[in-house]
Order: sequence, then C-alpha cells, then structure tokens
Amino acid sequence: ITTCEAAHNIRVMKYSVSPVVRVAVQPKNAAELPKLIEGLKRLAKADPCVQCYHEASGEHIVAGAGELHLEICLKDLAEDHAGIEIITSDPIVPFRETITEESTIMCLSKSPNKHNRLYCKASPLEESLQPVIQA
Repeated sequence: ITTCEAAHNIRVMKYSVSPVVRVAVQPKNAAELPKLIEGLKRLAKADPCVQCYHEASGEHIVAGAGELHLEICLKDLAEDHAGIEIITSDPIVPFRETITEESTIMCLSKSPNKHNRLYCKASPLEESLQPVIQA
C-alpha cells in the first residue's frame, strides 16, 4: 500500500468477471469532452472490472459486470473522476449463444460462382481449446 501514483502491483491480479452490460456516455456540454476522456481513463485505472473504450462510431463505451456495478461506475465517473454531468444511453446486454451438442443436419453453402460447395456441421469445441480462444 502506497500513496505514490507511479507505483504498480507486483503481480497483475486476474478477475473471472467479464463486463456484460455496456452504455454509451457523452458529456452534457460538448466542450467538456476532454474532461470525460480523462475521467474514463481514471475510472478504468480505479476499477479493474470495468472497461472503457472508444468505438469507431465515435461513442465512448463503459462496460461493467452488471447493472448495479455499471450504475456505481457511472456515478463515480460523473462525481469523482470527470466532475461533469454526463448523458448515458440505455444499457445494452449483448446476446450470445453456444453449441451444446453436435448438429444432426448437414449444411451446404455454395461459393458466389457456384463452382465450390462447402458442407459443414456445428459441434462444440474441445474443453482444452476454450481457454486458448478466450485468452
């Protein structure tokens, strides 16, 4: 424990929680955008479970581990880290699905020139391959 801002953890801590809920944030006053960006950097440094990033569409996204976690992060962003009023979008929870067993149907796909055919079946990944993909 130290008060030095340049200090770092000796070993990086790993969390098993991934951000699920995300919202887009923007300053109420457009002139305060630099304060928002600086506040997002401070928030990301203060809370390792939150992700703050900038999308290609120009939106600043804050992603948290749940609605309550995200609500607390947004409150901290507005009051402590950025010190400005912010406007947030509705929470977005991305839909994800998985394969639990091998499909019984063989699918056919043809190339645009109709000369090549691709047959495939969906099946779950091996347990040993899943952590490699997530890393």
